[in-house]
Amino acid sequence: MARRVPLTIRPARSGDRDWILALAPRLHDFGPPPWRPRDVMDRAVTDSIDGGLTSPEADQTVLVAEGAAGERLGFVHLHAAQDFHTGERHGHVSDIVVAPEAEGRGVGAALMAAAEDWARGLDFRLLSLHVFADNARARALYERLGYRLDIVKMIKTLR
Repeated sequence: MARRVPLTIRPARSGDRDWILALAPRLHDFGPPPWRPRDVMDRAVTDSIDGGLTSPEADQTVLVAEGAAGERLGFVHLHAAQDFHTGERHGHVSDIVVAPEAEGRGVGAALMAAAEDWARGLDFRLLSLHVFADNARARALYERLGYRLDIVKMIKTLR
């Protein structure tokens, strides 16, 4: 395993926007399902994150992990959500991406810890996230951090 890097987590600044949007498509490097066009997925993610950066709301934020020399190592995009079944508002990890050079160095876990702190700060009881079934590396991280399956979405292509 790579050596962990010293880092700090801070709110995104306007100067981070281009870097964040360029890094965001890494979310789909695991190889999305064949019925989901990669370019459409990438555009949806960058549009969502860009909205969080340019029109932030009180219950939405983008946090950046920064190394000791000020190098950006990853980011997490968070917002409030509402549970369909209970109506309970909770925190949601919309997107989390680690820069390639920072993989395996504790950046993802640090960003998730910051996400949990953000959710606690808004007095949310729960923090949710979505992860593709085939994204084994991300699923393993979330399971190590104590996240458990809730609802499983199944899809069948019809044409």
